[in-house]
Amino acid sequence: MPAPSLTSRRALPTPSPLLAAALLVGGCGAEPEETSAAALRLRFPEHADVVLSAREAFAPTEGGFRLAATEPGGAWMRAARPEVELPRDGSGAIRFRLADGGEIRVRELGAEGEGAMAERAVSYRRAGGTSFWTATDGGVEEWLLLEEGVARAGEVVAAWEVEGAQLRERGAAVELVDEARGAPVLRVTAPRAYAASGRPVAVALRARGARVELSINAGGEAVLVDPAWEPAGRRIDELRRNHTATLLLQSGNVLLAGGIARLGSLASAELYDPAGDTWSPVSQTMLAARYNHTATWLESGEVLVLGGQRDNLNAPSVEPVDTVELYDPETDTWTPRAAMATSRADHTATLLLDGKVLVTGGRAGVRTLSSAELYDPMTDTWTSAAPMNDARSIHAAVLLPRSGKVLAAGGVVRGVSGTSAELYDPETDTWTPTGALPGGDWFPIVLAQLPDGEVLAVGTLGAARYNPTAGTWSPTGPMIGLRQLPSATTLHNGMVLVAGEPYAASGSASYRSVELYDPETDAWTETAPTNGLHNYHSATRLLSGDVLLVGDAEYAERYSIVGLKCTSDDECGRGACVDGVCCESRCSEPCHTCAMPSSLGRCVLQPKGLDTRGDCAREGCDGSCDGLGACVAVPKGGMCAPAQCRDQTHSMAQVLCPADGASCAGSSSDAREVEDCAPYDCDQVSGTCKVECSSWQDCARGHACDFSGRCVPAPPAEVRGCNAGPAAAAAGGSRAGLGAALLALLAVAQRSASAFRGRFPRRRRDS
Repeated sequence: MPAPSLTSRRALPTPSPLLAAALLVGGCGAEPEETSAAALRLRFPEHADVVLSAREAFAPTEGGFRLAATEPGGAWMRAARPEVELPRDGSGAIRFRLADGGEIRVRELGAEGEGAMAERAVSYRRAGGTSFWTATDGGVEEWLLLEEGVARAGEVVAAWEVEGAQLRERGAAVELVDEARGAPVLRVTAPRAYAASGRPVAVALRARGARVELSINAGGEAVLVDPAWEPAGRRIDELRRNHTATLLLQSGNVLLAGGIARLGSLASAELYDPAGDTWSPVSQTMLAARYNHTATWLESGEVLVLGGQRDNLNAPSVEPVDTVELYDPETDTWTPRAAMATSRADHTATLLLDGKVLVTGGRAGVRTLSSAELYDPMTDTWTSAAPMNDARSIHAAVLLPRSGKVLAAGGVVRGVSGTSAELYDPETDTWTPTGALPGGDWFPIVLAQLPDGEVLAVGTLGAARYNPTAGTWSPTGPMIGLRQLPSATTLHNGMVLVAGEPYAASGSASYRSVELYDPETDAWTETAPTNGLHNYHSATRLLSGDVLLVGDAEYAERYSIVGLKCTSDDECGRGACVDGVCCESRCSEPCHTCAMPSSLGRCVLQPKGLDTRGDCAREGCDGSCDGLGACVAVPKGGMCAPAQCRDQTHSMAQVLCPADGASCAGSSSDAREVEDCAPYDCDQVSGTCKVECSSWQDCARGHACDFSGRCVPAPPAEVRGCNAGPAAAAAGGSRAGLGAALLALLAVAQRSASAFRGRFPRRRRDS
C-alpha cells in the first residue's frame, strides 16, 4: 500500500474548550476503550450483536483464548471446525489445530496489545482500528472495525502471514492448502462489509506469497468487515447420496438434484459455481422428491430429470416414480413434462445424436425391466422403443459417437450380476447382443468413453475395454484397489479418474484412494487421495478439466488436473499445456513461468540459491515451484517482494523485477535496503514507514502524536505534570504519556461528534 504524502495529511481539528476541560479532568491515565464492546456498539449498533453475541464464547487460557473443535452436524452440515487458539498478545500467532494433527499458524500484521473479552468475542488493538474474533458453527470470523481514513481507494488494510500451509486464490476466496497432499484445508472469505453510512463496500482478498491481503474501498469511511476462517468443505443442506450431478455447458455450473438423506428422498436441488467455488440453492424444489433417478442435459441447455423412487424412512413403502420434469437454468425453475409409460428406478437415460433421449431398463419395485422408451423434447412425447434382450437394472449405457449406437452393459440381469452387453441402433430400433464382459462381478458398473472410441468399463472386481469395431471386450491391467461403488471420469488428457469406496476384499490400505487409468500404456497409477470417503457419489468433469466429487460426505471435493502431463492445450481443459504439464494459464513473460511436472504447474521466482522444490529456471529466471497451479508472470518493474517491516521502526524496501528475463535478486532480508522510520512507526500492513499519526500507536518510542498529526518528541515526565504510575505506563507513558492520552480522548470526542452530527444534522437557519 503506497504511503500517503505529507501534503495529503488530514488535518485534525482544534479541540473545543469543553473538550480541553475534559482532557484536563481526564488526567494521564485517560485512554479510549477502543477494544471494548461498547465502542463497537456505538459505531455499528445494527451489526454489533452478530459480532458480540455468538452462541459460543472463547474460553480464556493461560496462553490466550481457546475455541474447541466440533464434529460435523447441525442444520447446515459442514466439515468439522478445527480447534482455534488466539494468542494472549495480538502480535502472536493464531493457531488452527486440524483433525489430522496438523497445525496452521496465522499472524496478523499490525495487531498488538493484550487481548480482552468483549462480551462473547475477543478483541485486539490493530493498526487503524480494532479486531474482534468470534465463533461460528464452522470456524471463526474476525470482524475488523477500521477507523475513518483507513479503507480508501482499494488499498490493503489488513494482512496475515500464514505458516504451515500454502495459499491459493479460488474465486473471491483464498484457500490454505496442505503442503503434503495439495488439498485445501481452510478457506478465507470476506462476505460481509458495512460502511458507517450504510453504502455498499467493495472488498477483495488476495494471496501474495505466504500473505493473505484484504483490500477495501470505503471512500475513507469507517468500515466493519468480516474475514471468515473456515474449513474448506462446502456447505450442504443434507448428506446427499444417490443423486444426480449435471454439467450445464452454457454456464459451466453443475446442477445437483434429488437424492436420499437421513429422513428419506429429497426434492431439493442446488447449483455449484466452479469459478467462485460456491453453492446456492435452486429457487424452487423439484416437483417430486426422488433418488436413483437420471438427469440428462438437452441440446436446449435444459436438464431432463425422470424416474427414480421416493420413500419416507418413517414408512415401510418404496414407490417407483414415472414423473418427468425439466430444469431451465435461465429461469431457475422446474416445469412438469409428460410422464413415462412405466415407472422405473436404477435405469439409464442417454442423449442420442438426433436430440431424443433413450431410457432403458431399471426396476419397478422388485421387478427388473427390459423395456425401453424414447422421449422427444421438441414435442414432449414418449414412444415405445424395442425392448432389450436382457432385463437389467443398475446397469450402464453410453453413446458411441462414431456410430450413433448405444452400448448397454452389466448390472443386475435376471437377479444376478450380469456380464452381457448389447447395442441399440436408433435407425432400425433394434437391439443386438455384443461381446460379453470378461469374467468378474459387473454389478454395479460404470462406463467411460476413451479418446480412440473404445469404452472403459469399471466394476467391482476389475476393469475391461470394449472395442466397438470388433465388438469384443478385453481386461485392462490390474487395478490398484477394487471398488464396490466406483465412478469413472474421462479427463481432457484421455486418462480416466476412478474414485469410490474400495471393495472390502481388495486389501486397500486407504478408503480414500483414487487412481488413474492411462489408455496408452494400459496401466493404473495412484493419484492424490480424497479428503473424505465418497460413497454413492457423483463425479462431474468441469469445463476447467477438474473433477467435482459429491456424495455421502459433509463436503464436496475437486480434483485438479493442474500438474498432469500433457502434449497439447486440448488436454488441459481451459488451461494451457506448458513444458509438458497442465497449467491454469500460459505465461506471457519470462519471469515466473511454468516448469516441469514436479512443480505442479506454477513457478514462483525466488533469489538464486533458494530453489528447493525443483528447477524452474527458464530464459534466465531462477525460480522455485510452489505447486499451486497458476502461471504467474512478473514483467519488468513488477514487484518481486513487497515492502516489509524489519522491526517496529525500520522498513525494508520492496524489490522490483529489474528486467524481462532477469532473476529477482536481492529479495533476502540481508540484501534489502532498510529505512529508519523514526519518529514514526513502520506500518505493519503496508511494510512502509508511516508519515502521519492519529494516535500514539503511530509514533516511535519516545514520541507523541500532536494535534496536527505529526509525531514529535514527548516532553519529559516532570514537564507532563503527572506521576507516571503503572496505569500511566501501561497507557503509553513509555511512548507518549500525556500526549497519547490527550489525542486518544480527542479522537473519541471527534468520533462522537461526527456520529451525533450524522444522526442529528444541523438545521439550516433562515437568514
